[in-house]
Amino acid sequence: MAEQAVRDRVAAWLERAEGPGYGRVTRIDQWDVTPDGLHVAAVGTVLSGLDTRSHRVLCVITTEDGACQEYDVRADLVSCGPGVVAFASQGRVGWFDLGGNALTEGPVLPGAVEQLRVSADGRRVLAVLAAEQSTRYSLAERVSAEPSRREPLVFTSEPERRRQCYVVDRHSGSVRDITPAGLNVWEMCWAGPDTALAVCSAQPGESGWYDPQLTRLDIPSATATCLYVPQAGRQLASPVWAGGRSAVIEATSSDRGVVAGDVVLLDPEGNAVPLDTHGVDVSSLHFPAAGHLGYAGLRGLVSVIGRIDPERATVTEVRSTDETFHGWTPQIRTDTAGRFHGFLESYRTWPRLVTVTGSKTRTVFDPAHEGTAFVRDRAGRMEEVSWTSSDGQRIEGLLVVPDGPPPYPLVVNVHGGPVSCWRNCWGVANSDRYPLAPLLASEGYAVLHPNPRGSHGRGEAFTRSVVGDMLGAPVQDLLSGVDHLVDRGVADPARIAVTGTSYGGVVSLFLPTVDRRFAAAIAVSPVSDWGSQHYTSNIPRFDELFLRDTPHSPNSAYVHQSPLFTMERNQTPTLVTAGLLDKCTPPQQAVEAHQALLRAGVETELVLYPAQGHGVRDFPETTDYLSRILLWLHRHLAPRQG
Repeated sequence: MAEQAVRDRVAAWLERAEGPGYGRVTRIDQWDVTPDGLHVAAVGTVLSGLDTRSHRVLCVITTEDGACQEYDVRADLVSCGPGVVAFASQGRVGWFDLGGNALTEGPVLPGAVEQLRVSADGRRVLAVLAAEQSTRYSLAERVSAEPSRREPLVFTSEPERRRQCYVVDRHSGSVRDITPAGLNVWEMCWAGPDTALAVCSAQPGESGWYDPQLTRLDIPSATATCLYVPQAGRQLASPVWAGGRSAVIEATSSDRGVVAGDVVLLDPEGNAVPLDTHGVDVSSLHFPAAGHLGYAGLRGLVSVIGRIDPERATVTEVRSTDETFHGWTPQIRTDTAGRFHGFLESYRTWPRLVTVTGSKTRTVFDPAHEGTAFVRDRAGRMEEVSWTSSDGQRIEGLLVVPDGPPPYPLVVNVHGGPVSCWRNCWGVANSDRYPLAPLLASEGYAVLHPNPRGSHGRGEAFTRSVVGDMLGAPVQDLLSGVDHLVDRGVADPARIAVTGTSYGGVVSLFLPTVDRRFAAAIAVSPVSDWGSQHYTSNIPRFDELFLRDTPHSPNSAYVHQSPLFTMERNQTPTLVTAGLLDKCTPPQQAVEAHQALLRAGVETELVLYPAQGHGVRDFPETTDYLSRILLWLHRHLAPRQG
């Protein structure tokens, strides 16, 4: 098929899918609800065309009638308090008075804001600021931003800077640094008028997140007291304070912001209280200043919301659904009336703001448009699937099949992490990236979204089984899934491809070296060599924990689990893509993979996007990215004609 014809078809598809929503909010990136539940503030994304960057605005939604007001402020984060919304915009804190319907510009903070939390009285906000970027992780960004400069780039042994936290007063505009000495602050919440609860680490830099502690921070003195240290190799997220008791999520996690696991509840003396969440990996905790803790999480492929009574340490499940709540993991908020708020979605349903009261779910705001109907009508159908892996372990996944009879060419889409999961999301996309599955289904491909060992929703033991074994049992889980679909007559054994981003990119490089059935591979933001990854990534602690080894041994897992050292066995045509601004899996990893494939005599293509980071997330690059994927698949496993 002619290259230009494919590019034109992808562009036409995207125009039909996105065009009806041009100029207005169609996606919500981050949001919060006021304690009374009457307003939801959100960061809305607006796209004006396929050749332009999307931009962000502040949205305020009235939950009673679903009215959405958009304000032309580049909002990056929001947090709600009684009668007020705090928002971060390009390093500045601003306020929106819900009563007076007025925006107020606040002070500029000395760094990029990563989190905001409004106090119970609405007068102050806690702000967590990102550490200053280390020069060694932003070479491409600096060079591309300053192409005319020829000064040398200097690297020193200066330690990485810590994240800081500030208190900003709404009325006076005062800004006070309350960062505890020797600690790096990741997340925090109010724990009374002069106290905060925070997830901290002793180490600065992005790697410090993997070794956290829960602390109580005295705001007047900026001193911290350690309350809880998780089990070795586990992380903490979403701290909440519920009337004298603290709670936090503890889990084995590979990515900051993608956490689901156990809830640790601490009594007023700081003792951990056992809490049974009935098999749910909890991913969101919220306390609206009165009542019970609200939570959301996953039990297998099912999303669950419920309440936790912090005094009795009991859990009450409110609702379970095959749909899911939007976010990298399911996210909800609760209000003082006990209602749940969230953006509910499914493979065929665009994320819509809902309020859950008891057994009733009411749609408040639905940003769907004619383009979503266009996609839905061409997206095939999705079904839950499960199979038995080589050692008897049951594995789950989601299968998208096109219209028409099987067998189909099959694309195995491996999620990142490795600790993450595929859910019943719009287009089965767990992030802002354009959902690939509907486009592929419209072209006649089936897409398997497997949740191998290491995925959320199956408990801590299932998650931790990937630690030290990222390319062992999980790979067998994936191959068994392919066998299952071939045996069912769903997949054509001669037309199978694999793709994935990040950890999924690692697997996409590795699978063809152990199974010759793969006719094509597409590795996005991969790691090819864990040794060089360790010394160039901004998260070297990640590979130490998940390889459970050290890079200093010539016979370590850094060699045995690096696709680079098995590439000579690869015969599968492989497309490799990366963003030049990626600090997590630096683009040199993609370059190394491409060079190794060339030397192995494999057909390969390397595509580097100068303005993208970890994966492709925005236009106009998305059009080129999807076109290249479709071209690669059509070239190597095109659907049969007739």
